[in-house]
Amino acid sequence: MLKRLYAGDDGIARFEDWKLEFGPEVPGDLSAAAPLRASAAMVVRTTGPGGHPEQPEAGRRLVVMLSGHCDVITSTETVSAKPGDVLLVEDTTGFGHSSHTSTGFEALMVVLD
Repeated sequence: MLKRLYAGDDGIARFEDWKLEFGPEVPGDLSAAAPLRASAAMVVRTTGPGGHPEQPEAGRRLVVMLSGHCDVITSTETVSAKPGDVLLVEDTTGFGHSSHTSTGFEALMVVLD
């Protein structure tokens, strides 16, 4: 799963599919998407159960789920993140999102510029 979480013009957080464009498209060769500028990366974890209340993210983040499970919740939708899922978090304004895990999780969190 590749998803983008963003704040709409009305301040409501929403999810959309995140479609990456890869190039060059040469059969058998490695293709790459455009780079994202980052300033730090860290592994975060919680043993669960737990979560956080609805709030905007402090800055843009790229989150790669490594283990466990986490529900990311907006006022209109819930996305269940599991190992291998990638979420581009950009809801830095508006009402934000909440999260909940009953099992705990580990994730790679990349701080984007």
